[in-house]
Amino acid sequence: MTGQGTRKTFSDTTQRMLVGCATLIFVALTVWNLAIFVEQRAKQELYQSGHSRAIFYAKSLKDSLEKYRHLPYVLARDSRIRALLRGEVDEIKVNPHLEDFANATGALIFVLDKGGSSVAASNWRTEQSLLGHNYGFRPYFIDARNGRAGGYYAVGLQTGKPGFFISYPVLDVGELLGVVVVKVDLEPIQSSWTGGDETIMVSDAYGVIILSSSSDWKYKTLQPLSEGTTRTLRINQYPGTSLEVLTIRRNNTKYGNILFVDEKPYLEVSQQLPDYGWRLHYLLDIQNVKHIVRLTIFASVTFFIMVFLALLYYRERRQKLISRQEARGAREIHELNLRLQEEITEHERTEQSLRDTQKELIQTSKLAALGRMSAALAHELNQPVTAIRTFLASCRIFIERGQIDNVEKNLSLIADLTDRMAGITGQLKTFSRKSKGRSEDVDLAERVQRVLEFTRPQLDKHNIIVETILPDLGTARIPGGTVRVEQVLSNVLKNAMDAVKNAPVREIIISVSVQADKVLAVFEDSGKGISADVLENIFEPFFTTKESGEGLGLGLSISYGILQDIGGNIRAINRKEGGARFELEFPLSQSESITRSGKDL
Repeated sequence: MTGQGTRKTFSDTTQRMLVGCATLIFVALTVWNLAIFVEQRAKQELYQSGHSRAIFYAKSLKDSLEKYRHLPYVLARDSRIRALLRGEVDEIKVNPHLEDFANATGALIFVLDKGGSSVAASNWRTEQSLLGHNYGFRPYFIDARNGRAGGYYAVGLQTGKPGFFISYPVLDVGELLGVVVVKVDLEPIQSSWTGGDETIMVSDAYGVIILSSSSDWKYKTLQPLSEGTTRTLRINQYPGTSLEVLTIRRNNTKYGNILFVDEKPYLEVSQQLPDYGWRLHYLLDIQNVKHIVRLTIFASVTFFIMVFLALLYYRERRQKLISRQEARGAREIHELNLRLQEEITEHERTEQSLRDTQKELIQTSKLAALGRMSAALAHELNQPVTAIRTFLASCRIFIERGQIDNVEKNLSLIADLTDRMAGITGQLKTFSRKSKGRSEDVDLAERVQRVLEFTRPQLDKHNIIVETILPDLGTARIPGGTVRVEQVLSNVLKNAMDAVKNAPVREIIISVSVQADKVLAVFEDSGKGISADVLENIFEPFFTTKESGEGLGLGLSISYGILQDIGGNIRAINRKEGGARFELEFPLSQSESITRSGKDL
């Protein structure tokens, strides 16, 4: 019996191993074939996409050149040019005429006599004028001299700028009078390629790259050239270029050539331009294909692993569920009934507790609201009352000195402060009802100046220097109303004054700037800054670091509430050079936003 059991166990183990090996082989072959299929499909789609783009760019380049093809033909029949070549008029009669055509088309235009010398040019006013130079050796002149329209890409000998030259003969009863040449600048087309994320280049019949989305590849060759050919091209067609060979390897596949440019792989899709002897090369990065294949392999392996784990889990779970299903069912029903009863009882207790708590909260909220209202009103009235006392003391001194103008100025400021106090108390009328309209717009720069006038005696008392950087009046208009905006500015300025009045350097910088749809006011002081624990609670009501009797801790909290109400914000940070910085964001008024948008348009 023992021998039979051992043989059975060995047989089962062998069977499981064989099944496992067969499964692994199946999974490996499946993943491998799937990766090959995905790679082929991705390369095919990449090639099709590149083929369409190559056709598009080839047509776009051809269209850009062909639109100039008719221009030398038309100019060859121009009476002034024909008269110039016959010697009937001077070049001064033709140069402005060519200049007008050049300004209209964006091309360089010049006229050659039958010996190849330039007798008129559209750039005759510039230092790079083509007048007087001979181009009889250029292929475009030779073609036109033989009675054909010419086309030739080269770097200009005088201008040093590359372009495509289109020529056409000027004939008189079959006799050659001269040649009209139009030079088309292809740099705008190349610049549009450079601005995108596609890799494109155009090579001529010698394999010289004349246009490229990569500036490093331009005027390099796709294949080595003989010394004689290189020397001739440098002299006649590409002066000032090195014509170095581009580091490139090419592997042929059924989906196109795989080019390794500077060891980076690309899928090449080319398109011939037979009218010009050029070839357009559209290069696609195949790194994405490799990435897709890697993701496919990873996803496939992960899928099979998850399936294997799911099968193991299902098998183990099924065995346990069968053995415990009946006992657990009865126990769960009993426990469910008990929990349901407990939840009903708990809900009843919670409901009663919430009713009692709600009543207490209502009463507490009423008392807290009254307390906050009283404290805030006392805080906001304290600043104008203090300023009025200071101005009244100044009035007594000015009266004794007979300075009546200063007395009238102080009385005007006192009147403004009383209006502000009336505005603060008047806000209590709207405490229990919603606002019926938008508050009036004010000029933030003007309000800053006004608040500084109110606080000037206190600033002078503590020898505090205030520097302001303000925009032109009328450009920083914001909603919120005069009283509330001045409340915010006064509270933040008072906070800055308290921070610097005992500092060795007593300086406050106030700047206002208009940014898009908001106005930013920044208050910077030379104090000792704000500690981290204070920063966390600086806008909380009744939070203060001052000694008892010096403040209620409501100024910044009130400012925060006003800014939130009008759609703004306030932020406090420490300056790197020391001191604190308060940034106040106000929404730009709607009328000002519309005005600025109109100016932009």
